[in-house]
Amino acid sequence: MRSRLEQSQIHVLPENTHLRRISGQPSLHQSPQARSNRRLALVACTVLASMCLLILVILQAQRADEVLDEATAQTLRDYTGYSSRLMGGEVLRRFADQRVHILAPVSGSARRPVPAPKLEDIVARGDVSFRQLGMASDSAIGYFRVDMQSGALESRGGNGGTLAANAVDSLRAVVAARTQTGEPDLIVLSNHGVSYSVAYAPLVTPDGTVAAVYGFTYTRAKSVAAIAKRVFRETPLLPTSYTGVRWNYDTSRVSPGEVVNDSLLVMRITDRAGTTLWASANGPAAGGEPYNGSTVLSTKAGGMVVESAMRPATERTLIPMVVRRAQRWSLGALLMLTLLLAAVSLIALGGERMSAQARRAEAMQQLALGLRHELNNALASVMLNAEILGEDMPPDSAARERMQAIVEQAERMRVVLRRLEKADRLDSVVPYLNEGYMVDLSTTETRAVPGA
Repeated sequence: MRSRLEQSQIHVLPENTHLRRISGQPSLHQSPQARSNRRLALVACTVLASMCLLILVILQAQRADEVLDEATAQTLRDYTGYSSRLMGGEVLRRFADQRVHILAPVSGSARRPVPAPKLEDIVARGDVSFRQLGMASDSAIGYFRVDMQSGALESRGGNGGTLAANAVDSLRAVVAARTQTGEPDLIVLSNHGVSYSVAYAPLVTPDGTVAAVYGFTYTRAKSVAAIAKRVFRETPLLPTSYTGVRWNYDTSRVSPGEVVNDSLLVMRITDRAGTTLWASANGPAAGGEPYNGSTVLSTKAGGMVVESAMRPATERTLIPMVVRRAQRWSLGALLMLTLLLAAVSLIALGGERMSAQARRAEAMQQLALGLRHELNNALASVMLNAEILGEDMPPDSAARERMQAIVEQAERMRVVLRRLEKADRLDSVVPYLNEGYMVDLSTTETRAVPGA
């Protein structure tokens, strides 16, 4: 009897004996729940830190965007003022070039012993210049020569009447009050409520006296409008680097993507009294626009004021490309950071899920080991008592056969329990009635079931 129990290798423990953990076991097998809590806390801290970092980056990006918008707005305001100064300066320069061109025979004769120029030479040069500007229809265009000794007036065109008289009187006073070098100059006269410009150049003799004064007249508003229109059409009034495309000087043919002043700015030129001398086709500059500028040009001809404002849709066009790229990079970086944080969180959660499954598998393994131990103890007791009872029964009796069946079934349970630790739960499942599948422990061979 004892040898048979020893062959079965079943260890029997007293019923009041409790299993306890070995103190030398690693902490991995000591507290699965504690490890799970630590991992969950680590994941939560990682997600929280990532969210805090994301919020900080977003706040910094918003602050940087506000600073960038402020700097861009200040730059656009500066360039709007620059456009008005450039416009006014270019208009005055072209007026000066016009005077120099028409009166060149007079200024070129200053202090030289040469014959005095003829008025017809001045008229011929002036007609060509005014035709090129589109001002030939101005009825106030006229040419004159005043002899400073005799006061004789020789004129051509539309500067007769009171305008000629006022011009001669004013020129006598101006010439007498200034040291003349022979360079062309300009005065502005008002006649019947209309402003006229009088361009003149004194004919200076070799001894320094003024022998005569040559000049021409025109309506100030018409001349300013003609020259300002050409400047507005031909001169880039904003930096071409800010437009990001090629400037088109030929506004009669504008291709897609090309920029002209008319698509960026509205402008107006007034005199010091506020009378409009010229305004762009879009209408006068509106002072309520966020980007506007005004330049006062004080000249001896009475001065003028140039106002400019950017069109509402211009801001996006004028923002430098580097700013656009910086904004795109910032948004792209924020998006990539958000995706990275989301991926880290998903990986962490997936890892925790796999860890939970591993803990459940470990718990099932420990449960199976405990179940084997307890069942082995119970089977040992059953087999021992069955053997003892069987010794007192007749060899061929029915009770002896039943007792032998009990021992055989206990031995079968012992074999099944030994196979439990070798069974592959994925490859040894079989159909169980109509309720699903079960692990087959009746054999050590694995039997895979399709669809299981």
